[in-house]
Parts: sequence; structure tokens; C-alpha cells
Amino acid sequence: MSVGSVLIKNAKVLIGKEFVEGNILVEDGKIAALGKKDFPAEKVINAEGQPVVPGGIDIHAHVYDPQYTQNEDWKSGSLAGAFGGLTTLIDMPLRVYVDNLDVLRLKVEEAKKNSYLNYGITAGFMNGENKDSIPDLAREGVKTFKVFTARPFKAEDYDIIEVFEQVANVNGVVVVHAEDDPLIELGEKRYKSLDDPSYYHLHRTDNAEAAAILKVGFYALETNVSLHIAHLSSAKGLQAIEFLRRYYSRVTVETCPHFLYFTRDDTLRLGNYIKVAPTLKTQADRDALWRGLESGEIDVYASDNAPAPRSEKEKDAWSAWGGVPNLEIMMPFLYTFGVEGRRISVETFIDVTSRNPARILGVYPVKGEIALGSDADLVVLETRKPRRISASTHHHKVDWTPWEGLELKGHPLHLLVNGVPIIEKGELVGKPGHGVYVGLLARRLRKGE
Repeated sequence: MSVGSVLIKNAKVLIGKEFVEGNILVEDGKIAALGKKDFPAEKVINAEGQPVVPGGIDIHAHVYDPQYTQNEDWKSGSLAGAFGGLTTLIDMPLRVYVDNLDVLRLKVEEAKKNSYLNYGITAGFMNGENKDSIPDLAREGVKTFKVFTARPFKAEDYDIIEVFEQVANVNGVVVVHAEDDPLIELGEKRYKSLDDPSYYHLHRTDNAEAAAILKVGFYALETNVSLHIAHLSSAKGLQAIEFLRRYYSRVTVETCPHFLYFTRDDTLRLGNYIKVAPTLKTQADRDALWRGLESGEIDVYASDNAPAPRSEKEKDAWSAWGGVPNLEIMMPFLYTFGVEGRRISVETFIDVTSRNPARILGVYPVKGEIALGSDADLVVLETRKPRRISASTHHHKVDWTPWEGLELKGHPLHLLVNGVPIIEKGELVGKPGHGVYVGLLARRLRKGE
């Protein structure tokens, strides 16, 4: 899995709240030494005084669906993720249900062959008909189980409770798309006759998000399951999270780059190309999400990557595909607008991109940390020279991006996965096949192996 020993020299490593200059020695894919000593190694990588951080762990990315490989696949998605500073991707179901061992094994095998990064699989969409598959899926390394409270994959309330109980029994995590379906239906009645992208974003409101979060939060409290709220989009949703945490500590939440940058006003410029669900909200919501990241109320920064060909985007506002390509901008976006924009600290940057996702997945500190014995999933960030985002040069399958023309710092100067260089001096040097299945890693760690 490794290339022998690797020395990353002239790096800045965050110790506490300060960057300390030093070297990192990697042996057999793990961090073997940290310090100012010039350790001997078979390969030397010069960090040129740039910061090195744990590789990003994206716990919510639509990467591979066997029926939608024109959208993304493991090769394109993991390559885009690598250039976005990620070293681990957790694939989220897109359309094909991941609720049986055949589909799970197909996804794992495709990732094993074609992914440049570590990989994991979220099962879903869980409901009353497939809930009994949860123990078998968990035994094969599934940690996270997706549930919808709303269309198009809505589970009934009484089934959601039973799914929560099953997931709790296997020490898993329920990942919930939390929007209230009756309120969405009300929004459709109000706006669906209007073919305008801005009305699509108006029909799924912050009230719908907050109402669903509160409901599933109390379901989680009753069943004692670990609950993770996907793609938080609103200030009211964040307030619902804050309320739940008065009573229940096993609730985590993520937000995404599109909610930290775009508002529904941007549909005037980008139309359906920024159609997503949950919908884009207001500037006040966007600002609240940034505050939530820095305060620690939002635990995780995830992509919700879900691109599709132009033909799927250039339809009417209601039937157009929902989703954007986000993997390649992940770490650079948050570094540029978060750290350099003084919205978040470097510690928060590492927490939400690496440490907290690893904790949720049960693989911390083997993953998500720079420490002796941790896996060498490392990124040297290029913080001096910005890189311009363009669909003509990105590694996603689709030939468009809503981030076109954005200049970002924090791209990987060097990137290692389990000690294997994948990117050096900003260029691809590695091949697929060096990642590990983090689901089985988590199982081994639970057993103390």
C-alpha cells in the first residue's frame, strides 16, 4: 500500500493553535515521527513552508450509482476529490437503493478498483420495507444509513422509528435528509405553476427544515441512536439543532459549500445550475451557517456532490436535476472563504473537514489527525498561489460548474493517501487502488484489532 518511507520536510504543522515548522516521517503508510530532525527516507517531499493538514473526509458525496455513471463515477469523483484536498469519500446513494449486500459489494468493488482515495458506503434509502437488512449491511462495514423524511424517498414516521432502533442496535449513525413533506407539498401548491428557478427555492422553506429536524431529533432521543443531519441550509434549522442539544448530545450536523456561498438570489444569474435540495435560502441564513461552523454548532463540512449532464439541468425549474459538482472545490473553498476570509479559525477548518467526520465514522484518530501512528492521509496546502476553477480543467465528469472563474487558495500542493503520493507539486502522480475501505477499518477498531 505504501512506497516505503516518505519525508515531508519544511512543513508547517498545527500544534495546538499555532503552526510549528518541522518534518513528518511516513513509514508503511503511517506517521512514524514528527519534529525538526531531518529523518532519513526513501523519498523526500518539500512542503516549501506550506501548512500540512489531515486530508479531508467527505461523509456525503454522490459518487457512484451504477445507473448514473454519466454523472460521476469513482474514478472521476475521487480524482476531483483529490484535487479538492480530500483523502476519503463516503458515497451516498443517488437513485439506486443501497439496501442489500449485492449492491453494497458492487459499490465497494468499484471503489476498490477505481478510487484514488479511501472510501466508504452509506446505505439507503432506509424505510419499512428494507429495515431488516441493516444488521447484514453493518456486518460488511456500513456505518451510516440514509433516511428521508420527505419526497422523493420519504419513509413513514413509524418506519423511521423502527429504522432508528435497528441502527442503534448496530452502533450505526442515521443520516437524515430533514425536510417536512406536508410543508413541501404546501409549497408546491403555492408555486409549482410558475416555471422560474427562484420559485423552486421558495417552495422548500426553512420552516420545513426546522420542523423535520425537531421531529427526528426526538425520535433519536427516544431510540438512543446517533443522528446526523445532512446538508443544513438555514438559520432556523440551526436553531432547531441548538434546541435538541439541550436534551440529546448524540446529534451532529453538516453544511455544504453551496449553502455557504450562494443564496436564492443567485438563481437570476445561474438558474437551474444551482438547483439543490434543501433549497438555497437568504444571506442571513448563509451568515448564520458560517457562525455555526466557527462556534462548533455545525460539526462537519460536506460536499453533497451530485452533478449531472447539462441536458438534465436545462429543463424547467421543477423537473431539472438537483445537485452541483463540489468535490474539487472542497478544501480550497473553505480555506479561502473561511480561513483567509477570517470567518473560521484553522482549528475549525481541520475539525470540520477531518477530525469530526472521522469521529462520526468511528475511525479517529487513525484517520483525520496528524499524530504518531495515524494513517498518513496528508495534504500540503498551496496557500500562496490561487487556482482558477474552470469546467475546462476540473476532473468531474460534467462539463460545467457553478464555481466557474472563482479563484481559490488552499489547493493541494502535495497529497498522500495512506502514505502514497497521489499529487505532487500540484500534478497527479498516483494511481487508483491505494485507498482503504473505512467501514471495515471502523469495525476492526471497535474490536480492538
